[in-house]
Amino acid sequence: MKLLLAKFWHNPLHFLLYFCAAIMLFSVLFFTQQSVPQAIPNSDKIGHILVFFILALLLFKSVDFNRARQMVLLLSYGIGVEIIQHFIPYRSGSVADVIADAAGLLLFYLLTTNTTLRLKLKTP
Repeated sequence: MKLLLAKFWHNPLHFLLYFCAAIMLFSVLFFTQQSVPQAIPNSDKIGHILVFFILALLLFKSVDFNRARQMVLLLSYGIGVEIIQHFIPYRSGSVADVIADAAGLLLFYLLTTNTTLRLKLKTP
């Protein structure tokens, strides 16, 4: 079982497929009408942070780009989403959402500045 998990964890193709599926799923969520529970303050921003942290992890595991390129690519996606949302009647684009996206990316980036952790995530 451990060997199977190790093979899975170190296969970039799996993570590329999961990254593509996550982009599609999150895009659907970003562009459809949602009702965010107001009981949790800033739940929308927390969601953006988590989504972009997950996307950063999946992209990090799937391609061999440097982290700066990965962050620019994902932040461009986040900005593009907010621009499109600006033109959808039931959604609204927000600079605060882009900042939350960047916070998720920054959190992942800061966690992977530790060389030991970064190597454990990347190497077999």
